[in-house]
Amino acid sequence: MKKLGALLAAIAIIMVSMVSAFAADVEITGVNPKDGSTGNQPTNFAVKLKFSEDMRGGTEADAANKEKITISGPDAEGNEKKYDFTVVHSDKHPNELWLVLTSDLIANTEYTITVEPGIVSAAGNLTSESRTTTFKTRNTKTDSYISMALMVVMIAVMMFMTQREGKKQMAETDANYALAAAKKLNPYKIAKQKGISIEEAQAYCDKERAKAQKAVDKLNAERAKAEAAKQAEMDAAAARIEAELAAAHDASVYKVKRRASVKEAGGKLPKAVRNRARDKEEAEKEAEKRRAQNSKGKKSKK
Repeated sequence: MKKLGALLAAIAIIMVSMVSAFAADVEITGVNPKDGSTGNQPTNFAVKLKFSEDMRGGTEADAANKEKITISGPDAEGNEKKYDFTVVHSDKHPNELWLVLTSDLIANTEYTITVEPGIVSAAGNLTSESRTTTFKTRNTKTDSYISMALMVVMIAVMMFMTQREGKKQMAETDANYALAAAKKLNPYKIAKQKGISIEEAQAYCDKERAKAQKAVDKLNAERAKAEAAKQAEMDAAAARIEAELAAAHDASVYKVKRRASVKEAGGKLPKAVRNRARDKEEAEKEAEKRRAQNSKGKKSKK
C-alpha cells in the first residue's frame, strides 16, 4: 500500500512538471525604442524586440513572427500606413529580433509598434502577451537650425581663436605691439592679480616696459641696418648699370686723336657750307673796309 502511494505521488510530480513545461511562455523583456520615447532618428530606423529565449528560428519562423508585428503611423501625405520591415538576427544577441524598416519615417511624427501574441522562439515556444509601444521621431528642422547655429558658433569660435592666436604671435614677434601692451600695464591690477604691493607691481611694470623698449630699439636698429644694406645694394646696382651704359655708349662712338678740319681729313665741305663761309668772309671784309673809311674821315676833320 505504501509503495502504491509513493508511485502515485511520483507520477503526480512528473505530470505537474510536464504541464509546467508545456505551459511555459516566451516573454517579451524589452522594446527599443521605449514606450513614450521622443527624438528618434527617422532615417535608417530599426526596432529591437528582446525576448526570454533564443529567437533564431529560421526563415519560416521569421515570416510567421512578421505577421504578428506591426509598425504603423502617418506617411508624408498624412495617411495611416503600415511600414514594411525586414527581420534580422544577431549571433551576439540571440534573444533579440531586429526589425529594419525598408523606408524612412517622417520627422516629428508619432508611430506605434504592435506585437500580438503568438511570437515563436527557436525552440517553438510562443508568447502569450501583446505589447504596444508608441514613440515619436525627432524634428529634423530643429536639428538643421541647431546645426546651423552650432556651425555659426564654431566659425565664431574659430575666428576668435585665430585672432587671439594672431595677437599672441604678434605679441611674441612684434616688439612694437609688445611695447604698446607693456605701456598699458596697470600696477594696481598687477598688484591684485599677483598679490604683491603697489611698489612691487610698479617695479614689475617698469621692468616690462624697459624690456619691451629694449626689444623695440633692437628691432629698429636691425631694420635700419637692413634698410641701409638694401639701399647700398641698390646704389651699387645703379652704379653698375650706369657704368655698363657708359661703356656701351663709348663703344658706339668713334673718337679721333686730335681735332682736324674736314679738308685736312680729306673731305669736301658741302656747297651750302662753303657759301655761308664765303658770305661771312665778304661781310667781314666789308665791315673792315667801312671801319677803315670811318677812321680816315675822323682824321681829316681834325
